[in-house]
Amino acid sequence: MQSHTLSRVRGISVEVQPTKIVHHVPESNEKILRRIPRKTYYICTKVGKYECDYARPYDFRADKILDSLTKSLRRLKLTYLDICFLQIHDNDFEPNQSVIIYETLPALQLAQQSGKIRYIGITGYCTQKIIEVIKQSTVKIDVFMSYSRASLNDNSLGEHIPFFKARNIAVINAAPFSQGLLTEKGPSLWHPASKRVVDATREAVKYCQEKNIHIEKLALHYSLNFPGIDACVVGAENAAQVMINLNTAWLNSALQPLESRVLGRLMRRYFDKLENENWEGINTKAYWKRLQRLGLPTLSTNRFSSLESLSSTVTSLSITSSKCY
Repeated sequence: MQSHTLSRVRGISVEVQPTKIVHHVPESNEKILRRIPRKTYYICTKVGKYECDYARPYDFRADKILDSLTKSLRRLKLTYLDICFLQIHDNDFEPNQSVIIYETLPALQLAQQSGKIRYIGITGYCTQKIIEVIKQSTVKIDVFMSYSRASLNDNSLGEHIPFFKARNIAVINAAPFSQGLLTEKGPSLWHPASKRVVDATREAVKYCQEKNIHIEKLALHYSLNFPGIDACVVGAENAAQVMINLNTAWLNSALQPLESRVLGRLMRRYFDKLENENWEGINTKAYWKRLQRLGLPTLSTNRFSSLESLSSTVTSLSITSSKCY
């Protein structure tokens, strides 16, 4: 988030600021944070994935995890972070499973015990892999952040909510717009969703426009009110988008009658028939060929280990180069 945006929203309950190293938090943001009482906001980071390190984009070793965390604290001039999320992608889990269980999570526990972080979090697209980690871990996981799984086109997170609640794990729902699918602007060319999903969401957007309703409002309302979640993380490119999201959140219990009817129709006409289709296990070779056809040769020749890894990387790099994050 740029400093001018952070300055404008600092007094209106914006509580989460990401510090993942690839985001390159501007120095001006650090100065603004120093002027705000530390206990009045939440700040978190992610470890495990390092897009800027092309030789080793994933590193779950304890020393790397603790070094990354220490650098974040030093850069922000803070004594602690509220949540440190371990980022795990589907295909990156199998070869690193034992390291994650016996080295990474104990390292985060050490950081927690030393006061560098308050809560241990875990995040990833494949919910079942996250559940496997939690079942095997002897370290208490405090928070799970899911993304694109409690949205209009995919509400599969709901079936797993009881698992997390039974273990007293807070659930954060991120990416309510499903990485751009549920927006009037539409998804980026690299979005890994199938043509079937993209076409369905495009038709849903068109229907909303015919009714003079913004699908973003309906998507955010749906995710904010998703049963069992404890918080919703919403991305924004500028202060105007932050204000729109906040207005929707503050008034989320008051959809107009027409908006409620349109929301119901969207589910029945477009999204229910998708049956929570996702982009896990998609054919990566076919996807790389698709990127080449779209004129994205750099991405198509960089063999990311999974589609969610690729989409996350491109999202992060887009954010880094954006003037309005």
